[in-house]
Amino acid sequence: MIYIIGMACMTGTLSAQTVVDYSTFEQKVLDYSQTLKQSVAQRTAMQKAMKAAKTAFFPAVDATGSYQYRINKYEMDFGGMAVPMEHDSYSAEVGVSQPIYAGGSIYHNYKASQIQTQMADKSVDLTTDNIIYAAEASYWGTAAQKEMYETMCQYVQIIEQLTKVLQDKYDDGYISKTDLIQMQTRLKEAELQRSSSYQSYQVALQNMNVLMGLEPLAEMDLTDSISTILPMPAFIGAETALNVRPDYAISQLDVDYQKRQVSLAAAKYNPSLSIGFKETWGTQMLNISGETMFNSNVYASIKLPIFHWGARFKSTAAQKAILLSKQYALQDKQDQISKEVAKAWTSLTENTRQISIAEENCKLAEENLDLNTFSYTEGKLTILDVLSAQLTWIQAYTNLIQSYYEQKIALADYRKATGIRYLGQK
Repeated sequence: MIYIIGMACMTGTLSAQTVVDYSTFEQKVLDYSQTLKQSVAQRTAMQKAMKAAKTAFFPAVDATGSYQYRINKYEMDFGGMAVPMEHDSYSAEVGVSQPIYAGGSIYHNYKASQIQTQMADKSVDLTTDNIIYAAEASYWGTAAQKEMYETMCQYVQIIEQLTKVLQDKYDDGYISKTDLIQMQTRLKEAELQRSSSYQSYQVALQNMNVLMGLEPLAEMDLTDSISTILPMPAFIGAETALNVRPDYAISQLDVDYQKRQVSLAAAKYNPSLSIGFKETWGTQMLNISGETMFNSNVYASIKLPIFHWGARFKSTAAQKAILLSKQYALQDKQDQISKEVAKAWTSLTENTRQISIAEENCKLAEENLDLNTFSYTEGKLTILDVLSAQLTWIQAYTNLIQSYYEQKIALADYRKATGIRYLGQK
């Protein structure tokens, strides 16, 4: 009865509307989300940075050039004979260098960039999870607001019908004006509540439009109601959740990344060896004739750090302290996930059970309202009994809608807490 009559409030607003179900809404939100696009762009940046770090393993080719013009005249004295020097001096050089051993800095830097790429990939998953959760909360919150508005419409109609009856009875002299005024006051209160409910519903629709990248005032309606029955997932333990949760994977990778930072801190103080080849063309060092020549060189360079006042120990100690901190954070994340999974499952099962209780309560409240209204019209009860029954009725249906909503949010919490979408479940 409530949902059939309540739909009359909506019939004047359903034309030319975009109609979406939850699955469509979720996909549109993911397609538009600027936050997700940022996360994907950051992942691309990390992938490019990893490729850049890999190039340090390969030979590097560089070219340099220089030109110098001496303004003043200059003569070189060769045993009493003055030989004029050319004003122009220039050279060009091409060199190839290959690091043989860099103390491990190139290797650990590349491995660190690989870990950062993996973290960026998991960050995309985490961002996606957060967006899906926000979409679920938005959709079901709006569905609850819609149901609440329809319920308030029905509430107003119930009071309007009784008010008309009381008006007729008052006009016929069967009741006092006090009863009529109390019912008229209740009607105005209900109309205010309906207006407030409609406002909340419209704001929720506007928020949904923004999440999809549409104009806030674009007309839209939902096909999935708050009372839609969704399949209950199976119980998933914390151990399974730890294996698939992207935020836990990020914490693990963060520990691995910091281990590389410890190695990098030590690598700066390790011996290094590189070799290379240079080909130079240009004027001679003593440019007398202006003639040019080629000069080829093969070289090897070695660096042996000897004494840096304990900088190696202090640098690695600092990075190890950070590593210990991140290991503690990893354990804390594990405990947090275990609590989230347990809490989400308890909330889901209890909220599902509460729906049945709320539905039974609505049936009783509706029967109570019908009986009290009938008894009042028969002169067996006072108007206060009817007013009380009306409040009980609206509170019962409000509790039912709230139970539906809390169950949907509990389901969203459980899906996110367990990482259920990575397990192939819905």
